[in-house]
Amino acid sequence: MIRKDYILRIVDEFGKFMAKIIGLRLEGKIEEALNEIDNVYDGLIEADPRVLKSIKTKALLPFLIDEKGFNNQYLRMIADLHFEEGMLYIENGDPVSARNVMEKARVLITYLMDNDSIVSFDWQEKLRMIEELLAD
Repeated sequence: MIRKDYILRIVDEFGKFMAKIIGLRLEGKIEEALNEIDNVYDGLIEADPRVLKSIKTKALLPFLIDEKGFNNQYLRMIADLHFEEGMLYIENGDPVSARNVMEKARVLITYLMDNDSIVSFDWQEKLRMIEELLAD
């Protein structure tokens, strides 16, 4: 019961952070939103954002699953953060950073679509958007 309550609290907190990040993006406060993403990684997810940014795309899943021991719930949160971070970089005119995080978001979303019991139509739309962005 304690573990379930903990997970529900994490999911609730994550939802609040995502709403704040999206709100900042819509207000054009890109740097503030990027800092908030790093804060979520550091605090809520307990993953060093510098490591996540520097790790190669092919090494991402083994790192998150095998080394960090993250379950699909955490992978969903990281996928969402990567997607939002990519959108922020696009809006900030940084296509190299956007490509880096969007490639990782694509790997995570594809993995989750194949290996998660939760079906998300949002993933399909995000994956379509990522494919369009990476095709350029």
